[in-house]
Amino acid sequence: MKTETEKPKRDARSLALALLPSGVKSSVERALYSSGLSLSSLTDIRLRRDGASFITVGGVHRRLDTTLSPGEFDDFVFSLTGGSLFSHADTIREGYISVGGIRCGVCGRAALWNGEVGNVTDISSVSIRVPGDVPGCSSRVYELITRGGALSGALLYSPPGTGKTTLLRDLIRRLSADGRQLAVVDPRHELGSACVGMSADVLSGYPKDAGIVSAVRSLSPEIIICDELSGKRDAEAAVYSRSCGVPIVATAHAGTLSELRMRPETNALAGSGVFSYLVGLKRPPGKDMSFFINEP
Repeated sequence: MKTETEKPKRDARSLALALLPSGVKSSVERALYSSGLSLSSLTDIRLRRDGASFITVGGVHRRLDTTLSPGEFDDFVFSLTGGSLFSHADTIREGYISVGGIRCGVCGRAALWNGEVGNVTDISSVSIRVPGDVPGCSSRVYELITRGGALSGALLYSPPGTGKTTLLRDLIRRLSADGRQLAVVDPRHELGSACVGMSADVLSGYPKDAGIVSAVRSLSPEIIICDELSGKRDAEAAVYSRSCGVPIVATAHAGTLSELRMRPETNALAGSGVFSYLVGLKRPPGKDMSFFINEP
């Protein structure tokens, strides 16, 4: 008889489907079957309270043939939080619920406190980001940042949903296979599952700026990896890391290099010497990822 540890692990896509109400799960499976696409192509599931629901598969948005009533949708959100919206209030305020390493983006009615979002109620839609594993997708970036034996930093940029997080997860595994000592700053719990059994110290739930500074001061990493730098404090933390001799690989949202430079903080980073490479990612529907490499 198999023990608990011998049971096969379900992949992230199967886990994402397991979050869904049974009727929606069946609808997703019908949509995949009718389009001739496999579960491995699924990247996003969007459910709305008494509205149209969609999946993104193979880079194409496909409408589901079922909808959730307001009561069914509220029950679904309640189940995502394990029966306690209050325990997830901090992340809901940031726009997401994290369930087992899967990020579920949420939106609803915001209550403002002193001009900032203090609470979110009446959640009206949920976007489940389905994490994927694409072995080898980080090969080009890995070759760049390990060129000559010394580690270099890189800023990866692309629009949302292009595969930046998937690439980081693969890069963590590649660097760990070399025995490199990594610090992974994971505020939204999306990278940690890639670090199990790896030579990585995971700062889970830390704000990016605090996590980067803490890693430099306390963990002696060879390199820091984090997702989605945004804002002045994140930029200052990245500069601090590099000034202490610790390279950083991070991501940012931008479709082109000129868009990356539109924001003051990322424009300053691009020319600061923090990153040896600025790497643009593009993945047209149904095609492999392509790279646009710039050396600042």
